[in-house]
Amino acid sequence: MSKLKISLYLTALFLAGVVTGAFLMHQVGKGIMMKMMRPGAMAERWRHDLEGKLGLSPEQSDKIKPIIVDGMEAFRTAFHDQMQLSLSNCNARIAVELTPEQRTKFAEVEKEQQEFIRSRFKGGTATPDH
Repeated sequence: MSKLKISLYLTALFLAGVVTGAFLMHQVGKGIMMKMMRPGAMAERWRHDLEGKLGLSPEQSDKIKPIIVDGMEAFRTAFHDQMQLSLSNCNARIAVELTPEQRTKFAEVEKEQQEFIRSRFKGGTATPDH
């Protein structure tokens, strides 16, 4: 086998490894981020962080837990509302650029977007932890 063929095989093998590694890291990273972004996990992490940094007593920790949960709920609702508004504005601007036939198809895309948001946030609140 010539040196050129060996070099090409090694390069192809290296590139296959890079692509596979990038794909796996993307999937793993996405899973980790979704897990970290769950409301219950975020609230517990915040409470645990405050316990450590402030030296909270168990009683104090118990008292701030509902405050943190309320704060997370307010954040999720505000995030949902802002996302809906931004998406609506974006879609309106896109629709102006479309033909009538495209607008009909785009209406279906908008319905899919709304269903996705509803499934993730259930009318302004994020889906429960799994």
